[in-house]
Amino acid sequence: MFRKSDRPWAIALETLVVAAVYFVAGKAGLAVPLSSGSVSPVWPAAGVALGAMLIVGRRAWLGILIGAFLVNAFTHASLIADLAISIGNTLGPALSAALLTKRSFSSIKRFNDVVFMIFYGSLGLMATALIGSTALFLTGTHAWNNLPSAWLVWWLGDCMGVLLIVPLILNFGDLKTLKPRLAELALLLVWLLVCSAALFHQSRFTEDIFVLALLPFVIWGAVRFTIAGAALASCTVAAVAIWETAMGTGPFATYTSPFYNAAILQTFIGVLTLSGLSLAALIAERTTVQEALAREEKLRRAQEQYRMIVETTNEGVWVIDSEFKTTFVNQRTAEMLGYAPREMEGRSLLEFLFPEDASKKHEDLSRRRLGFKEVMYNRVRRKDGSELWVLVSTAPMFTEKRTFSGVLAMLTDVTMLRKTEETLRRNEKLITAGRLAATISHEVNNPLEAVVNVLFLLRTQPMSDQACKYVEIAEKEIYRISAITKRTLGFFRDTSALEEVPIADLLNDALSFFEEKLTARSIRVLKEYTSRGMVRASRGELQQVFANLISNALDAMPHDGVLTLRVNELPPGRGAGIQIEIEDTGSGIAEADLGRVFEPFFTTKPDTGTGLGLWVAREIVQKHGGTIVVTSPTRKGERHGTQLSIILPTADRDIEPLALASGS
Repeated sequence: MFRKSDRPWAIALETLVVAAVYFVAGKAGLAVPLSSGSVSPVWPAAGVALGAMLIVGRRAWLGILIGAFLVNAFTHASLIADLAISIGNTLGPALSAALLTKRSFSSIKRFNDVVFMIFYGSLGLMATALIGSTALFLTGTHAWNNLPSAWLVWWLGDCMGVLLIVPLILNFGDLKTLKPRLAELALLLVWLLVCSAALFHQSRFTEDIFVLALLPFVIWGAVRFTIAGAALASCTVAAVAIWETAMGTGPFATYTSPFYNAAILQTFIGVLTLSGLSLAALIAERTTVQEALAREEKLRRAQEQYRMIVETTNEGVWVIDSEFKTTFVNQRTAEMLGYAPREMEGRSLLEFLFPEDASKKHEDLSRRRLGFKEVMYNRVRRKDGSELWVLVSTAPMFTEKRTFSGVLAMLTDVTMLRKTEETLRRNEKLITAGRLAATISHEVNNPLEAVVNVLFLLRTQPMSDQACKYVEIAEKEIYRISAITKRTLGFFRDTSALEEVPIADLLNDALSFFEEKLTARSIRVLKEYTSRGMVRASRGELQQVFANLISNALDAMPHDGVLTLRVNELPPGRGAGIQIEIEDTGSGIAEADLGRVFEPFFTTKPDTGTGLGLWVAREIVQKHGGTIVVTSPTRKGERHGTQLSIILPTADRDIEPLALASGS
């Protein structure tokens, strides 16, 4: 690419170079045989002028004007004719360059460029031929017998110059990409010179045979070296043809009419050059199309690969535009929010937030407009209205002009992590409360023993029957308090060591924690124990399971109801094991939720539940080699309620998963 400079010395040097090159090309044109009265049938200076205008720009006019004047100053024309011809030689290429520039013509890359160069170039050069031939005619210089002939030869000579020189100037840089083939190019030119010279010394060949004989070399240049190769081959053939004609050999010096000889020479050069340029342009255009298709295919594959990565990643991808409307979400994002991707596209980001979070999100989006990247926790709303916590990594997007165009966000589902953190905080409180309760129980035991001793001493004192009853009631309540404190302390101090424990006793102990709640809600308790249910287990862990299940049953029965506890040995044929059933008459569990009750963090009590109770219960039961199933009829006409059935291996069996899970 030619680099323009506005420095005065650079402009002066530029003008000098243009003038010098034009002068040399002009002198070469005047040396062409068959020239008449400063009118040459091949004028390479016209191609130099148009090429300079296209590369340097309109400021090349001064160099062209100086060069043209110097060329014509050495002819026999008058000074006025020299000035007029110089102006015409400058004006014509300037008009052609202006027309080509409007078509965004800078070099030959396709066949249309060849057509534009010939058509618009010839239009501007008509003015050059008209001004020059008229100036010669008016000043008494008779060229080619008459004015029309002089104009035609002048115009065609300028067109020959454009056809030969302009492609070579504009596309010469293409040879830089063909460095490995430069030796082949040199071989082509040598062969072309030898064969052309040999043909011109064969008197038996006519001009049409010359074209056919030399065309393969031009095709060689076009196919292997594109536009620059074809132009270089054509210039070589033209130079040989002009030289041999000047020497009086070849078919272009055999006719008696100079005008006819000039026409044949121009036709030969024009046909050969135009054929080579057209073929090279078509090949270049095809190559460009193939490269474009290859790039498009490569881009398509890259896009497909990118889309595959985006769609298969476990991270959500969310793209919004400058108006914060969704333009793209991958499948993972849609799954996290419970939508199909097409349901989310085009909708505002705010539609997926809770109303109370909208103001904060507006502040976040304002920072994105300023170009800030951030990583933060965000809460979004699923399609079913539930909350989803995500870790969001955001990056603003800008156009090439640095205009804000949207935001790219990567989302990681951290809902379970957030709920785990919340559960841990709750458990910390429970642990603290448990420690406090154990401490209180320990401290209460000492005064309780003293009270028991005092009551014992009271029994030895003479009292009325009524007083004895009061002492008996006090003893009973004191023993009850003592039992509660011992169970509390024992539950806290319990380890996970395995021991033989009766299930019936564990159920009773767990039930004693809820006596007040049972009384307050008027809930009856039915105990159907056909066996004590001896199992080898961790007392504290099983108490935790039973306490959790009983608590859930009571939550399902806010007023009245029946809580049924069953302990049975499995019947013969089902293996050796103990079946424990805890059944309530509450509202039951919806059929859609029944399959998810053992999932961590799933809860039907969003205000009070953590969603971990049944999950922990199942983990403990499975750890002891047992199974747990839940049934809950909720259909109209059926008795509502929930039944949890646990099967544990008996104490005389090693702990291992049972062969059969049981349900109601």
